[in-house]
Amino acid sequence: MGPGLRNESEDRNGGTGPRPGTQPDAELRAKYLEYCSARLSEVFLSLSDEHTYRILEEAAGEAGEDLASLGFQSKMRLVTGKLRTSVPLPEFAAWAEEYRQHPERFEPMLLGLWKEAVKTDDAGGEAEEP
Repeated sequence: MGPGLRNESEDRNGGTGPRPGTQPDAELRAKYLEYCSARLSEVFLSLSDEHTYRILEEAAGEAGEDLASLGFQSKMRLVTGKLRTSVPLPEFAAWAEEYRQHPERFEPMLLGLWKEAVKTDDAGGEAEEP
């Protein structure tokens, strides 16, 4: 928000708490993480084997890792990390506002995995950032 601008939540609630009828922040954050994961997965799966390997080589070089000594999970983490820096993902605040206005645009991309994250968060677990 720019200087002097207030969002709807501030206007309706005197600057505190979410807007009436909006989803709790933990639920929105979990849905946001699932959305970002789905986007990254979609891009990952669209890559050719050759392109994936080039990304892997580049990421391993940047991380100072010996590609030959890495296991499958380590390789996937490197590729995913590299994709996170190259795939445009919205900031949470912008995504949350758009989700609140048009949830129907996002619901088809969400498999419901966010529900487990919300349960974990409610039980005292920590939510992750993408």
